[in-house]
Amino acid sequence: MHAILYPILTVAYAALLGMGLAVLRRGASSGLAIMLLAVTAALLWDNLVLAAGAWAQASEGFERMHLSRFWLHALITPLLVPVSYALIRQTGAEWARRPAALLAVLLVTAGLIVLELATSVARLSLKPVFDHGILTYEPAVRPIAGGVMIAVVMAALLVAGWIVIRRGGPSALLAGTLAMLLGAAAALLTGIPSLHNLLEFVLAVSLWVTADRLAARARRGLQKPGG
Repeated sequence: MHAILYPILTVAYAALLGMGLAVLRRGASSGLAIMLLAVTAALLWDNLVLAAGAWAQASEGFERMHLSRFWLHALITPLLVPVSYALIRQTGAEWARRPAALLAVLLVTAGLIVLELATSVARLSLKPVFDHGILTYEPAVRPIAGGVMIAVVMAALLVAGWIVIRRGGPSALLAGTLAMLLGAAAALLTGIPSLHNLLEFVLAVSLWVTADRLAARARRGLQKPGG
């Protein structure tokens, strides 16, 4: 399953990048789209490296490729906090347009990146692991900080998904986030890590769908007033 799923997800993410560029051309916020393109590209690389584990041999070069996955995770994943903020802002919520809200988002995002770099990536030691015929490199010790960052990011996505629905937007983001949370739990219980990757893709699609529909609504001038 792993040897089949990772290449499929790699191709799917390439297609999603194309969709993202189309969403940008249709008038989505450039800042939001650029952050989502970065997230999508990082996930494409993640699955490409995992797919290569079906035929790659253990080597220093392949270990470096896996190390790059964790660097991208630390640098790019926290961008989902300002992505969540940007989606809320597009619903017309007035509080999201206040400078203090933007400053808080930027500080949280920077703090998460620094936390990940200082406690996870800077001291990262990888070990080769064979899982279902796939060679990967995983941290010898899982840092607690990574869980903190993921918890904050998922909380931001949940809040954004709820606010988007409350303000008349699509339900895609909330559904995708809930699916990601349930899938992460299922992956741990079943011991099938590729399930987590599959639902990451579902979440990524839900983010692009939400961005596209909110941008289309804004073009039609149907944003709700107030916050």
